[in-house]
Amino acid sequence: MKYFTPKSYRIKHKILEFLSKERMKNGGKNPVSEYTFSLKEVCSSINENFDDAYDIFDYLCFKKLVHCTRTDENLNNPYCYITEKGIETYSSFSFINDGKLLQTTLFNNLSTGFFQIIVGIIAVVTILFNYNDSKLYHEQVKNIEQEVEHLSKKLSEKSVENNSDDTNSDYQTNVQTHDKDSTKVVQDKLEKNN
Repeated sequence: MKYFTPKSYRIKHKILEFLSKERMKNGGKNPVSEYTFSLKEVCSSINENFDDAYDIFDYLCFKKLVHCTRTDENLNNPYCYITEKGIETYSSFSFINDGKLLQTTLFNNLSTGFFQIIVGIIAVVTILFNYNDSKLYHEQVKNIEQEVEHLSKKLSEKSVENNSDDTNSDYQTNVQTHDKDSTKVVQDKLEKNN
C-alpha cells in the first residue's frame, strides 16, 4: 500500500488517522481541548517532517477536514483538531484510495505513451523498409523490362532476316518453276520487308 500511494496522500491519511484516534478515545465524549494538538506535536507523533506536513495542513483546513486555530505565540504552529467530515474521510480511506487511483492513472498514461512511441517507431521502420524494398523491386522490374525490350529487338531482327531468306528462296523456287501467281506474292513480301 505504501509504495502505490504518493507521499502527500499518505501524510494526509496519517494526520487524519492520528487526530481521529485521539478524538475517538472515550467514545468521542472528551472535550475539544483533550484532542487538540499543535502541528509540531502531530508531526512528531506521525514521524513526518514539519515542512511537508505544514502545506498539507493548509489543504486539510481548506477542505474543512481539520479545524485549525492560530496562536499569537507561534503563527507557524497552529493548534488543530479533526472535524466530523475529517473522521468520515479517514474512515473511508479516501486519501489512500485517491492516491492509488492517481498512481494507477499515471502508470497507465505512461505505459500507454511508451507503447505508442514503440508502435510509432515500428511503423516508421516498417515504412522505411517497405520503401527500400519497393525501390529495389522497381529497379529490378526496370532491368527486366530493358532485357525484354533488348531480346524482343533481337528476335524481331532475326525474324526479319529469316523472312527475307524464306522469301528469297520462295521467289527463286517460283521463278524456276514458272509459277507467276506465287512469284507476284513473294515479290510483294520482298518489297514490304525492304
